[in-house]
Amino acid sequence: MNFLKPILIGSFAFFALSLNAQTSGTDAILAQYSQSSLNNLTTELSLTTDQVTQITALNEKVVDKIEAIQNNSQFDDAKKREFIRGNRDDHKHVMSTILTPAQFTAYEELMRAKASDRTEQRKPIQDIKKSN
Repeated sequence: MNFLKPILIGSFAFFALSLNAQTSGTDAILAQYSQSSLNNLTTELSLTTDQVTQITALNEKVVDKIEAIQNNSQFDDAKKREFIRGNRDDHKHVMSTILTPAQFTAYEELMRAKASDRTEQRKPIQDIKKSN
């Protein structure tokens, strides 16, 4: 039982930090994530300067839309998630027009790997919930 205490405290600290980050600097966090993500894509997919420019503009539009959704008090959380999911689909569609077919295939593989990593990172928390 002693080993659960540090895990639970760490989990609560993680959630508290994420809530704090969401409320105190959404703009900076989203912008930083977009730039970091773009840097990785530039390297992994050998993007051209024109592609980087187009993706930068796309990411800025997506960030603006997400912020508008998050700040809209008329939507409940489920509706916000639905709209953000739609933005993600739109982003993917536009990416398919910017990238070459080979780059887009590699892009989809990178996104699947990233999603898989996020799932693996959340797994221990889910396992804790199941055991209680």
